[in-house]
Amino acid sequence: MSLEDTDQDLNEQVFNKLVKVVHTHTGITLGSSKKIMLQARLRPRMRELSLHSFESYYDYLQSHKEEGPYFVDLVTTNETYFYRTPRIWEYIENEYLPNWFQKKQNVVFNVWSAAASSGEEAHTLGTVFQGFKEKHPAFQYQIFGTDISLEILSYAEKGQYSGRAIEMFKEKRPDLFQKFLKPDSNGQFSAIQEIRSRIKFQQHNLFEKPKFKTQFDLVLIRNVLIYFLGPDQEKVLSQVCLSMKPGAGLIIGESESLNRLKTSFSYKMPLVYELSSETEDAKAGKAS
Repeated sequence: MSLEDTDQDLNEQVFNKLVKVVHTHTGITLGSSKKIMLQARLRPRMRELSLHSFESYYDYLQSHKEEGPYFVDLVTTNETYFYRTPRIWEYIENEYLPNWFQKKQNVVFNVWSAAASSGEEAHTLGTVFQGFKEKHPAFQYQIFGTDISLEILSYAEKGQYSGRAIEMFKEKRPDLFQKFLKPDSNGQFSAIQEIRSRIKFQQHNLFEKPKFKTQFDLVLIRNVLIYFLGPDQEKVLSQVCLSMKPGAGLIIGESESLNRLKTSFSYKMPLVYELSSETEDAKAGKAS
């Protein structure tokens, strides 16, 4: 018996149950428009498990904790590419970095790619930073990338890219591409070792309190807040700011805004916010 011989429709009752599981694991809220997407993504996994209905898969998910990570990988969307939204990179390169470096030349610049996906954003940061370092040799940086999906992080750690993502980067920033990305024998491109050595990846659920000790000067959390409802967006941002230095920058995605949210961030320019120094006072209060 195969899935093709059974009723493959994901009914509303089971869909709603799965939506709750998604929210429990990730904080993400799936709207009714995502029903077809969820149905399509679950089918291959159900075939692997020889399960012949979505309700059977839901029951399996509830009784097998080890299925949770597979489920998260299936339902999370991972779409990214190099040098996405050029104006953001121009701002980091031409304004944010020079202003930061002028004030803190003897400090390591720490940046967090908070929805790293397959790593293109983290590696774009590396090429921009390395270009800045060529002009300012004293500049030191460390890039930290996180994602909820272990599977997608395995791609990020390999750091090998080809196809559309590479072509777009080559077109938008040929100077950085030619200097800092090198081809291998299989026609894939990787960042030079000096950049790769400064990038670390780790699994992290944005809906949970960060467990790492690094305090960041800049955080990019782009095109992920749109998957959360307002209160959950506020929760994510409150968790993120715990790992940010006072006055640190926050960059969000093109379709996102913090205008209607209660956060510790102040607006600087479209897509760019700054963490209030008052947050650090609150941290100090908790510590005492």
